[in-house]
Amino acid sequence: MNASRSKRSLKMTWKTVADVAFAEGRRLANDPNIIAVGHGAKLRCGQPVDGESVVFYVKEKLTSAEAISDRRSVAVPSTIDGFPTDVVEVGHLAAASADRAPPAGNRGTRIDDPLVGGVATMALGSAAPAGPGSYGTLGGQCFDSVSRTPLVLSNAHVWGTAQNTEIVQPIMASAVLGAGVTTAVTGTPAVVVQTRIPTGVVAPVAFANSIAQTYLITGSSTDPLPPAQGATSVPATTRTDSEQVTVTAPAAGLPPAGVRLSPTVAWDYQRVATGAVLQNSTSAARAATKMLTARRVFTNAASYTGSQPINLYGEVIPAPGGVGATAANHFVLALLYPVATGDKFIPRVLRPTARQTVTTVTTSFSGFPNPARAGVAVLPAVAGGFAVDSAVNGTFVTPPVGSGLPANTFVLTLPTGSVRLFVPIGTQVILDINLTGSPGIAAQAINSARDAIATTVTQAQGTGGRTLVTISASEIVEVVLTGVANAQLFGVTSKRSSPETTAPLAYAGTLSAADLNPKGKWGVSLFVQELDTGTPESANVAETTIGGASLITDCTFDVA
Repeated sequence: MNASRSKRSLKMTWKTVADVAFAEGRRLANDPNIIAVGHGAKLRCGQPVDGESVVFYVKEKLTSAEAISDRRSVAVPSTIDGFPTDVVEVGHLAAASADRAPPAGNRGTRIDDPLVGGVATMALGSAAPAGPGSYGTLGGQCFDSVSRTPLVLSNAHVWGTAQNTEIVQPIMASAVLGAGVTTAVTGTPAVVVQTRIPTGVVAPVAFANSIAQTYLITGSSTDPLPPAQGATSVPATTRTDSEQVTVTAPAAGLPPAGVRLSPTVAWDYQRVATGAVLQNSTSAARAATKMLTARRVFTNAASYTGSQPINLYGEVIPAPGGVGATAANHFVLALLYPVATGDKFIPRVLRPTARQTVTTVTTSFSGFPNPARAGVAVLPAVAGGFAVDSAVNGTFVTPPVGSGLPANTFVLTLPTGSVRLFVPIGTQVILDINLTGSPGIAAQAINSARDAIATTVTQAQGTGGRTLVTISASEIVEVVLTGVANAQLFGVTSKRSSPETTAPLAYAGTLSAADLNPKGKWGVSLFVQELDTGTPESANVAETTIGGASLITDCTFDVA
């Protein structure tokens, strides 16, 4: 009896990491800086470390006890109940401003011509903030009683009440298999990739991902079903009662919309016929072939006031062997969203137009600012929308006298091996770099589809013994540098222009600055689909550091 009671007294209740995260979330529910508490892999430079941890999501990482106290927040300990902790800065979070549920049944899976009542439609424009995945029913057709102009009819809650709202038929895959825009694992060696998307734009990005994933898994340009049916043929006197297809495919490591993937997909086909059950299997790589070589967007001004017209001009360069190189083959949609909050988007269809002369857009930085400090640089080093990353540490050094860099900034001595330079989307990257002591620089431009594309590299003399290295390509979101060990990077410039001699496909659209609220900086992300199938051609999510990805902002402008 005594031994039995002793055993009972030694029983313990073990907490899981989920239990700890839940308890911390309840405890800190009213904290003004800690937004949420969850659990997952702890990341350092994109690499998972320390196993599963309790993750605190904060508006802003605060580096001192004084700053934490000023915000009336609490410090996060290094461990809680034996589990390591991690702090992730997420900024301002807000719910999306519109519900974007997919249509019921088979609506939205085809283009109806001629139009009939009951098909799915969506309204575009600021007055009716719909977009990919937001649907309503076409009631029917009618005619103006005076002019006899043909009209179509629906409800105000479907199309809104503003005049001149554009109505289109949506294109949607008949089976949405899904592709998350969250944490994924990719690469060799594997790294955890966290993707950050403005909340208001999550729906169209997820929609595009599901279409791209569906396209790859269910056959790409070749549907395996007819060959499977041919391989299991039965006599004319035999009745086929049912067919079943089981599709097995790996999940994409990164959101697949527009990224050139080639997953190996297994199809298992079974025909149940009278007197026999016949089977056929196939396993093949489904290559994504429709991605654009390049796309870009320009506005006619950097800022707008009142009701000034905002003219959007886009250019598209299809990939060789992809969709036909005519403007009518592509559906081009610009999604505009407020950069500060990211809680909604306004879509605008861009229609084919003649090529326009554009003004080159330039983004740059000189010197690496705070939190850079002299000494070891644990990469990535981030400055003004640019990021320098590598598996090896670099070194921050004080700039030489007369360098021309801003005060309190540093020069980055690059490490051995390859260095990945992530840049705002553009067509030209200029490095302000001291190559003394480096073995000889080489550069390869990467576009948003993750393709290594044709790259031109030139060098010119800079100031103070430095070199200006210019990397040019049709679209650049990343430059892979080699032969730069011990080179010192002073700054980077990214330019976006229309450099091709052969005219790209051109598209244009307009809206009023009065329709954009709140005022401030707005971003534009260009979504491009093949018109016939709705297959995404544009990559709208790209890596911005090793282990980090975000929505590509194709251009920005200010509204006052």
